[in-house]
Amino acid sequence: MTAGLGVLVTLVPLMLLAGPPVPAHAAGDPAWGVLASTCSAPDIAAHRAAGIGLVEVEAYWDRYLPAAAGVVDAGYAEDLRARVTACLDAGIHVVLGTGTQYPPSWVRGLAGAALVDQRGASPTTGAVDTVFSATVRGAEADYLTRLVAGLPAARLDGVRVGTSTAGEVGFPGPNEAGDGFLQSWWAFGAAPQQGTGLAPGTPRTPMPGWVPGRTTWNGTTVTAAMARNWFLWYSRSLVYALKGQVDALRAAGYGGAVHLPSPGKGVLPADLTTAVNALLNGAGDRDGSLGRGLNYVDQFPVLAGNVSGPLVVDLTGVDDATAVTARALRPAQDQCAAGDATASVTAGTPVASWSNLRFARAQAARAGLAAVGENPGPPGPQTGGTGSSDPEAAQVRRSPAYARGCGLAGFFLAFEAVLDDPSSGVTRQDYVNAVVGAG
Repeated sequence: MTAGLGVLVTLVPLMLLAGPPVPAHAAGDPAWGVLASTCSAPDIAAHRAAGIGLVEVEAYWDRYLPAAAGVVDAGYAEDLRARVTACLDAGIHVVLGTGTQYPPSWVRGLAGAALVDQRGASPTTGAVDTVFSATVRGAEADYLTRLVAGLPAARLDGVRVGTSTAGEVGFPGPNEAGDGFLQSWWAFGAAPQQGTGLAPGTPRTPMPGWVPGRTTWNGTTVTAAMARNWFLWYSRSLVYALKGQVDALRAAGYGGAVHLPSPGKGVLPADLTTAVNALLNGAGDRDGSLGRGLNYVDQFPVLAGNVSGPLVVDLTGVDDATAVTARALRPAQDQCAAGDATASVTAGTPVASWSNLRFARAQAARAGLAAVGENPGPPGPQTGGTGSSDPEAAQVRRSPAYARGCGLAGFFLAFEAVLDDPSSGVTRQDYVNAVVGAG
């Protein structure tokens, strides 16, 4: 197991409890849930009637602390607590999204808050530097502490953490600077480069001033090994940031499961070799994972060995566009299989043709981490769905079988609002039927 963040800790197994079961719910089945629940009285009643016993509820940092550090909006905090408690009291299990992807405007104004790429550009998507900036990380930890104190945290099934504008693991993605540039590396502010305002315990770059793609650094020829080491530093910086959020939750008294929403499949081993041999000049970047720092082959084992308490990988690509492509191959490559954990890192295995879910699930298994999942939802700017994904109705039909086949502990359907919208063509009964049909 790869380590490197300090003393190893024992991982506590996840015990995701199934709420009121859907028909034909079997022992060992995933817990079936929905994303972005309001926990309103009508939705609670509808979920209970359908047998949906698990929901994700999203908090919003900019609503909790809208005006200034330490100034809680009491009305919003009480509303959030009331809604979460209503679901819990109704016997519906709750995973809380912390909403750190919605920083208040005053956080954006903190020293060192801006992420900066190698060209000096910053994201136009609202991302702030929760990875390297000490001031942002401090404000984030204060928010998480207050969030835990204001909720029945001991009754939660899980709490989600992330670093991206989607609330997932990762740096900003391609073109988040808004100018069409697709290969940003978000580690060129004063904190990661000079150590000025760097979050405690987070290392600065091993090659100050070096820009990926350049063949020399400080008069020295850059080797593939040096480029690999730089990328390892870059991708593990996300691990330090995620660990910081988990540490803040633990210090606040939350001891339950922490979920890591993890998009895509991350960098494939062969692609990383191509990339570092090209000194990270853009070669081998199949889907933007390099710039986003998604290196699950390394990150999941490091997190498993160095983050306290139960940790759960949330795979956000259940029946995404890559599943559609992998399903059409002969033989199909969309289904998880016994032996994937070893095969996924064995030279010659055609993992590039695997679905995102299959490869990322294998990395969670290699790290000994439990996993849950979610489908991307319909195409849109706030979802993972694209024009190449299955339509939402097809995602509802197919996702339960993927969740079962990949041994997921839980599945969250995206989104509750879809089930409430008559124009979507998808109902709670469709979801129940899909669960039963996948059994």
